[in-house]
Order: sequence, then structure tokens, then C-alpha cells
Amino acid sequence: MAVSRRPLDVDNYSALDGGTGLAIPGYYRRTNLNDIINNFIVAYIGDGKVLTKVPRYEVAFWAQRAVQEFSYDTFHSEKALEIQLSSTRQMSLPSDYVNYISIQCTDANGVMRTILPSTTTRANQGVAQDENYHYLYDNNGNIVFAETSETIDRYQKGRSVEETEQLANSFYYGSFDRNNFSYFGERYGLTPQFANMNGTFVLDLNAGQIYFPSSFPKDTYITLNYISDGLGQNGDFDNVLVPKMAEDAVMSTILYNLSKLRPSASGAAGLYKKEAAAKTRNAKIRLANMKIEEMTQIFRNKAKWIKH
Repeated sequence: MAVSRRPLDVDNYSALDGGTGLAIPGYYRRTNLNDIINNFIVAYIGDGKVLTKVPRYEVAFWAQRAVQEFSYDTFHSEKALEIQLSSTRQMSLPSDYVNYISIQCTDANGVMRTILPSTTTRANQGVAQDENYHYLYDNNGNIVFAETSETIDRYQKGRSVEETEQLANSFYYGSFDRNNFSYFGERYGLTPQFANMNGTFVLDLNAGQIYFPSSFPKDTYITLNYISDGLGQNGDFDNVLVPKMAEDAVMSTILYNLSKLRPSASGAAGLYKKEAAAKTRNAKIRLANMKIEEMTQIFRNKAKWIKH
């Protein structure tokens, strides 16, 4: 029997509650892709049904495509990965990375502070050159690139927090007593995108690395919140899990994609498309996880007057 259909027995609870903790955490709110494929074949494929002859591998293909597309904006297939920075001050992207949601560092109080991408530094490839500045090539005639570019090296070797504070203090104490008060005018013109004390990062998708400057001390804890395509375990469909609130939407999407490719069912493909869109919309609402109490607490702030 599939994991998602197991009863609520002793395996579903941790050892702290007297259980064994063998079940997949949170499994009951999800169903696996293998069950969805089997149920779809039983419900929609056969004599006298919508689809007569469809091989299982084709159903599996469209099921994986549905899970992949739904993971981006419907399932909220978000993962969080925390690492401790080494002296290299870089973080490798996970293998199932699609896009990042946020990158945060954890302070001494356990508060996660958002780090913003650098707008003045971009990841690039450094070309290897000889002493005459000529490009270097390998034996196959391909150009050779350096492991990291000089731009990234200089970005990571930027001023430390102590050096920045020292420069700021020297500027302040050396300028605050000017007779013409020009110091005060120099304080204006701060660019908001640079007004972030939490630091910045540079994302290099080609190298699969995230680089941090020297303002982040060694052993800083970094959390990467990212979107996965949900198919990291597609070698075993029992481990590809789908929220039960969106199970019907996934099956409707599979039905539409299969019917539009077959002359016998293409006449109703338009109807199946509308049905899949409606059920996808319902799944998004269900999975939005909006709580009226939490929204009420936030809206209480609307009565605040903001003075300019």
C-alpha cells in the first residue's frame, strides 16, 4: 500500500509522543504521484470511458509535467536550506534549485534578516590570460576561464564591518564641527536600495554559487529559501508528493493534456481545459493558507497615521 494511504498508527508520531516516527513528516496532507497515476488510469482510461487506450508512461509524463508546473505557483513547493559559512564565504545551490525566494542570515537572537542582491556587482567569467594579456586556450582550442573572476574576488575582499565603522567614525568626527555646516548637507541623498545593513550577495547561476562579502564573518548561518520543481525524487513516484487539496486539479490537467492529443477526445478538450483552469484556481485558493485571525491582526495596523 502506498505511503500516503497509510492509517494514522503509531508510526505517525515521534518518539517524544510514544511513537516510532517512521512515517514521512506531514505525509497525510499529501498524496504521492504513483497513487495519482493509478487513480487516473482507473477513473479515465478504459472501454466506455473518456480515453480508451493510453500507455502508463504517457500518463506518467503528463503527471510529472503537471507537478512541475504546479510547483512554481500553486503547490508553493518551497524549501529552506541552512548552512554555516566557511572562510570562502560562498554557498552552493541545491541540485533541485529553480529560483530563490529569499536569502537570510540568522542573528544572535535567532531572527532571520533578509539579505538583498547586490545591484553594483554581477557574476561574470574571468578569462585566463598570460603575461602579455593574451587569452589562454586548452588543447582543444577552447578558451580557458579562471575559477572565479577578479570582480567576485574584490567583492568578497571588500571592507570588513570594523573598517567601515572606522571610516564612518573618522568622517563624522572630522566633519561635524565645520563652521559652514556643509557636513549636514552631505548627509542627504542616501539611495534607499543601498540602505541595508544586513549585507548583500551575488548569485552566479553558471557556477551554481552564491557569494557573500567579507562583512559576513565566518560561521554565519545563511538560509536559502528557494523554489523546487517538486521532481527531485522522480525516480520513485512514491516520494513525489502532491497536496491533497490540489489532487483533483492535477488529474484534470492530465486529462486535458491527454485528450487534446487524441482525435477521439479532442472535441471535449476545450471543456477539459476550462475545468482544469477552474480547479487550478480553486487549488490556489485552498493552498493560500489565509487565516482570518492573522489577517485581522495585520489589518489592525491600518489605523496608524504615517507622518511625512
